[in-house]
Amino acid sequence: MSLWLFFKDELRGFYKSSVMIVLWVGMPMLSILMHFIQPDLEGLPITPFVGIMLAQIGGTLASVMLSTTIVNEKNKNVYDLFLIRPIKRHNLLIAKFLATYVCLIIASVFSLILGVLIDSITLELEMSIVLENLWESIVISMMAMAIATSAGILIGLLANSVMVAAILAIFVGNQLSIASMLPSLIIESINPVIFSTLIGVPSTIIIILIFSILMNRKQF
Repeated sequence: MSLWLFFKDELRGFYKSSVMIVLWVGMPMLSILMHFIQPDLEGLPITPFVGIMLAQIGGTLASVMLSTTIVNEKNKNVYDLFLIRPIKRHNLLIAKFLATYVCLIIASVFSLILGVLIDSITLELEMSIVLENLWESIVISMMAMAIATSAGILIGLLANSVMVAAILAIFVGNQLSIASMLPSLIIESINPVIFSTLIGVPSTIIIILIFSILMNRKQF
C-alpha cells in the first residue's frame, strides 16, 4: 500500500473530524475578530500576530489529536497488523502528518486571507504592504504548524498513555513551534520568512526521520 493511498485515506478521516471542523470554522472567525478588535501590539503588525496565534492554536490541537490517536492505535495493536504485510510502516505516520498538515494549511491560509482583506478595506493599506504581511504570516504559520504536527506524531510513538501524550503535545510541541516564530518578530534585523524557514524545515525533517526510524525498527 503506497504513501499516496494512506494519505488519501487519512485525509478523508481528518477533514471530517470534529477537530478539523472546529479549526476550519473557529480559525477564520478568530482572525476576523482580531482584525476588528485591533489590539495594541506596541508596534507589531496585526497580521503576523494573528498568524502566530492561529499557528499556536492549530498546531497544538493537531499535535494533541495526532499524539493521542497514535497512542490509542498502539494500545489496540493496530500497527501490529501491518508487520506481516509488505509495506513500509512509516508511511502510515507520514500520511497522518501530511493529511493533518494539509488541513491546517487550508484553514490557516483562508483565515489569514480574510484578515488581510479586512485590513485592506478598513485601514486602506497599500496592496504591497498587505501582500507582504500575508506572505510573512503564511510562512511563519506553516513552519510552526509543521514542527508541532510532526512533534505530535513522535510524542505519540514515545508516550505510553493518552494523558501523557496530550500533556507532552501541548507543552513540548507548543514550545518547539514558538522557537520558529518569536525571534524573527522581536528582532527587527532578522527576516521572519528566512528565519522561520531555516528553523521549521530542518526541524520537521529531523523529527520525521526520527519517528520513521522508530516505526520501522520497533514493534508497536
